[in-house]
Amino acid sequence: MKAAQVDEALTRKFVNEGHRLVFWHDSDHEFADYVTAGETDGLAGELANVQILDVNAVGGLSAKLQLEREDTRGQYLVYSHGERMPAEHDWLLDVRLYSGQFQADVASIWLQELGLNRLALCDHLRARTAFLKSAERRRKLTGLLSTDDDERALDLKMLAVLTGSPVATVFDVLMALCDKHVVDGVFALDDEPAALANLRKKGLDDAFWQCMQDEFSYTAEEPSIAGLLRCLLVTELLGTLEGEALSSVAQFRLPTRQRQASVFLTQWRDSASRGQSYDAVADVVAEDLAMQSLLEPLEWRVVVSVPTFLLVEKMVVGGLRDELLAEVRPSQDEILSVASVRSEGHWLSSAHGDEPERAALAAAYRAIGAAARLFDLLDQVGQWLQSGDAEELLAGYRDQWHEVDQQYRIFHTCAAPAASQGWNLLKSLAESVEGRYDQQFEQPLGVSWSALLDQGFLQQWLSTSLPPQQRFYQRVIAPYLAESPKRRAFVIISDAMRFEVASELRDLVNGRYRYEAQLSGMLGVLPSYTGLGMASLLPHDRLDYNARGEVLADGASTAAGNRTNVLAGVQGIACTAKELEAMKKQEARDFVSGHRVVYIYHNEIDAVGDTASTEAGTFDAVTRALDQVAKAVRRCVDDLNATRVWVTADHGFLFQMAAPVATDRSKLLDKPEKTLKHKKRYVIGQSLNANPAAHCGSTATTAGTTDSVDFWIPRGANRFHFTGGARFVHGGAMPQEVVVPLLAISEISGKKKAATKVGKVGVQVLGNRHRVTTPSCRFDLIQTEAVSDRRKAVTLRVALYEDDQPVSSVERLVFDSASANTEDRQRSVRLELRAGTFDKRTPYFLRLHDTETERELCAVPVVIDRSFSFDDDF
Repeated sequence: MKAAQVDEALTRKFVNEGHRLVFWHDSDHEFADYVTAGETDGLAGELANVQILDVNAVGGLSAKLQLEREDTRGQYLVYSHGERMPAEHDWLLDVRLYSGQFQADVASIWLQELGLNRLALCDHLRARTAFLKSAERRRKLTGLLSTDDDERALDLKMLAVLTGSPVATVFDVLMALCDKHVVDGVFALDDEPAALANLRKKGLDDAFWQCMQDEFSYTAEEPSIAGLLRCLLVTELLGTLEGEALSSVAQFRLPTRQRQASVFLTQWRDSASRGQSYDAVADVVAEDLAMQSLLEPLEWRVVVSVPTFLLVEKMVVGGLRDELLAEVRPSQDEILSVASVRSEGHWLSSAHGDEPERAALAAAYRAIGAAARLFDLLDQVGQWLQSGDAEELLAGYRDQWHEVDQQYRIFHTCAAPAASQGWNLLKSLAESVEGRYDQQFEQPLGVSWSALLDQGFLQQWLSTSLPPQQRFYQRVIAPYLAESPKRRAFVIISDAMRFEVASELRDLVNGRYRYEAQLSGMLGVLPSYTGLGMASLLPHDRLDYNARGEVLADGASTAAGNRTNVLAGVQGIACTAKELEAMKKQEARDFVSGHRVVYIYHNEIDAVGDTASTEAGTFDAVTRALDQVAKAVRRCVDDLNATRVWVTADHGFLFQMAAPVATDRSKLLDKPEKTLKHKKRYVIGQSLNANPAAHCGSTATTAGTTDSVDFWIPRGANRFHFTGGARFVHGGAMPQEVVVPLLAISEISGKKKAATKVGKVGVQVLGNRHRVTTPSCRFDLIQTEAVSDRRKAVTLRVALYEDDQPVSSVERLVFDSASANTEDRQRSVRLELRAGTFDKRTPYFLRLHDTETERELCAVPVVIDRSFSFDDDF
């Protein structure tokens, strides 16, 4: 440190040479901090008895009197600064002549303090006095320096200290400077950053602009951060536009080092700590240069690779939408690939999930994917709809075609955020989805299924592939309990959870460690309404109706408040999912203690859908229900020691975003006298006659009731009336209403538990002995396993590194293929090297990082054999 070096030199004067008085004239006042500290705390070590006498503070005469009259024995360091006093006015001239003299070269001391070897740097250090006079700045600088640094390296590291960059590279210095200029997410493009003003104050602004010229070829008569940023972003943009010139901004394109601009911006976007400042800069530059009006006329395929501006995401979504609406549309895989890559890119990655606009765009890509899958399904569904066999139709819906309803739901769920932003981005696609779903699936399914009901299936209501819902307890729960007196059964019944929702729940559960879910189906009771469906799932020998239309199990009411009484006969108890959730762990354990059967009733979908004022939120209710039921399952397993949990439903539902019209109504001219219930999708009564507007059946056949209660249900997806809302309905015989899910969830233990571990797919770099000889290099990677319930997709950050610093562009790759074919799971990435020289003896690595966890998957050695710099253009 400087103080230690001065102490050492003064010790030689006072101790080794034996001087009582030592004069020190510090003309530039460079050592004021040393003198001030010595006056306050005294000098250190062998100089402890030496006093400092500041001539500028006490005056020459007072100093002379003190040294020659008042204290003729004490040791003094006589310090002065500024211009030297002329001899004829110097009171201390004679004293100087017999005293020791001391001089300190601050540049030489700084050179030693900083650990630099080159004496030629002294003049450069003197020119940087404004920076170096701060001991704290010198301390920070020392931590960045190497002994062989030259003037440029020294200046760059001073810039790093002043901008707060922990790494002394031009890239990091510029990022740090811009990052400090962002206030509340806004970058004031026309205002000079305070950090740049500070560089000027410290005499380093010329060095900064020289770095920008050397690194990016940026020059201007009056350089500015605004001008530099315009050039960098426009240069990257034009380099990815497939030859589009955009003449109105072409003047901002950097003449050389264009590749360097792209490498810098990819690293800035990828920065975990400074990526948000890039967003602020890109937003303000896009507005400043009117990028929206410039880019909107371009085809979406021209901009699909542009990462520079957020507004491109809307253009790509709009382009994919138009492709889906075209008579000849791209393959589903092509659309999903584009949507996947864009949604995992910088602008829409999970890091921005809490920003409404970006969340809406990310959801829009998922909506695009759902629409692509839906349209492919609709193109193939015709043969199944015309099968002409009830068993084949029911089994087909259970095994495959329920996905039509699922993708329809996912589309509308994911399209909603865009609409909530006030965008019409997906409006035309939503209209097409609605029309195709209705005309190619809902209506044809209704016609085909109604014909099969008329041909005798309604009078049979028995399936070889779908066991009857009313036999659930006797067929599933009773045998399970009979295997051991220690067994307990937990049953979660989610009101109106149709089969496609349970299918998604199965995938959700199978994506968790220690859990395994198997999905099957049951043929629901008819009419498919709550009272009958809930009763059918309870333990019973017979079901009956009383005079008020209530369903009885073995003579007991099956109403919500009486289900525990029904279950008491099998040592059972009932509660709602909300009640269970509110219980503390021990409270819940006490609640189920002594009971072998626990029925848990969940009601989210039906509660929302069955009310006119809220039915529009049906699909949102499904999303919440999936989360709530999954939590209830975990509560049973983790807290209540359940080894098996069943999830089922009383019935499914029909729902369309478009409100029904007159043609969707089956008019009933007369209400029968002995009607017990009269709803939108069913009428129950005694001795109902045949009605041309409805299917007529008996609950004795369709629900196993001991007494014969007749019912009417409308044909297809029709309603009897629209009162009280009619977009969400159930009660009829459509497969969505009567193919009831049964999800059997087990906790896996022992050796099999390892097989349930959930992880991400593996990725490997193909080839070996990688050697890079050009500024643009390509690497091939392979996804080692297909995406499945327990192997999730992974998004990787890929770049070339020297130590921990990237030396290339940083690219993202999404590995999400579910294909069994290894060729389908290969991906390529092209990286651009930063400008500069590379030593082939230096170890470089191709590193793959998981963008979600930041975990490094692998680091592959790479030789970069480029011993000269380059100024390659794109």
